[in-house]
Amino acid sequence: MKKCIESGGCTNPQFGGGYCKYHQFKRRMKGGDSYAPKKRQKPINKESPKRKVVNKRYIERLKEKWEEDLKKGDIRCFFCNEVMKRREDNHHILGRGSVILEEEWWSWAHNECHMAYTFEPIEKLRQRSWWQNFLSRLRLKSPHTYYKDLERINKAELLFED
Repeated sequence: MKKCIESGGCTNPQFGGGYCKYHQFKRRMKGGDSYAPKKRQKPINKESPKRKVVNKRYIERLKEKWEEDLKKGDIRCFFCNEVMKRREDNHHILGRGSVILEEEWWSWAHNECHMAYTFEPIEKLRQRSWWQNFLSRLRLKSPHTYYKDLERINKAELLFED
């Protein structure tokens, strides 16, 4: 019976290619008889061709809409309702998914207000001076989103009751 060719002094019987069943992995390593280099995979696109066209159109339309709204009069932040002096951020009331190009769901926002709404917990948001007025504006613009926010508030209150 032939012994394993592993240089560490393995005394197990050979299984295949000169190695025992415990050292078979060496055959698939670089230099082994079963070694095959991995095929390089094409990197995943950051944007699909279709999404690239949509995003380009979105950015163009966003600039045009800002100019249009600027000519109409004062532009207010959807959250705090203060006049905006420059274009900062665009809040998507229904999200950015399939409705990204539907302008009726766009609203201008200060970057600070938008980031607070997006990332702060409900307890902190409720302390902001604009929170109640924002909810009123949201209810008029999108009752669906308004009720989703109410569910978010109720869920947060339930977590702290225990």
